[in-house]
Amino acid sequence: MTTIQLDLDALEHELRRDPEFALHSRYLTTKIRVVIGESQSFQIVLRDGAIDKVDPVVTPFDAYDIQLAGTEEHWAFLLASMPPAFYQDFYPAMVHHGFRIEGDMETIMAYYPGLRRLGDIFRTVATAGVTA
Repeated sequence: MTTIQLDLDALEHELRRDPEFALHSRYLTTKIRVVIGESQSFQIVLRDGAIDKVDPVVTPFDAYDIQLAGTEEHWAFLLASMPPAFYQDFYPAMVHHGFRIEGDMETIMAYYPGLRRLGDIFRTVATAGVTA
């Protein structure tokens, strides 16, 4: 299986310009840690619904409010342009395949539409040019 690496500059650009993500994440202040197997970890910091930064350096000591974590195989399926069953979204991938959504569950559920859109944007960046 190929190693997955998201282009974080492209990701930040897409997050900043996406009106659907902005709508669903309005008022959200949080740190979202993303763990793609052993190949990549980064953190997305939002303040009052706006992207503050996408931090490419994450250590086990960094605090987070939400974590999206899975093996490289999980992410390969989640980021495919046509994901297989139960990989179209983080929640079914968690329920059926062992993907992990961790952290402040109240915030996760309140802002789940924004997290779902985040997955669409990840897929857009991963497939380089396929519109979400």
